[in-house]
Amino acid sequence: MGKNQEYKMLFEKIDQEDDGEVYLKEVVMFLRAVNVDIDANMEVKVLLDQYDNNGEDVLKFSQFCVIMEELEAAGWKKAEEKKQEEITEEDIRSIFNIVDMDKSGSVSKREACMACKLLQKRFGIKNVGAWLRSTDTDSDGKLSFTEFTKAIMDLTKSNPEGDE
Repeated sequence: MGKNQEYKMLFEKIDQEDDGEVYLKEVVMFLRAVNVDIDANMEVKVLLDQYDNNGEDVLKFSQFCVIMEELEAAGWKKAEEKKQEEITEEDIRSIFNIVDMDKSGSVSKREACMACKLLQKRFGIKNVGAWLRSTDTDSDGKLSFTEFTKAIMDLTKSNPEGDE
């Protein structure tokens, strides 16, 4: 598979509205979520932090390709996709930290909705609002790390092969 085709597949996974545009912040969030150790490479981490600061920038596919080429030149590599039964607590913690954008220690409905594409692709969650309500055991309108972990682990047990 050629680079352009790989980039296209990644772009389509990130493009929430299927309108041919993505926010730079969505790109950073998605890449960090699917590559747990992405920040281990300092050059890649610096680029991602820089992109994250310009998070409201809207990218077309051609601009996305330029960014992906910059990241690959800095040493970024696409992580191998894990089967759901291979998801560890470290993976869940990484996803939780990315989704918990305000770093409050819990995931609000707003944060979960903003990260819905990520949650859908990674864990097969289709209706984030319903998922949040059903897993919010203390009914405070948000998920603690414990609630988030239990919900993800329950998903991996009930659907070990994943939706993809």
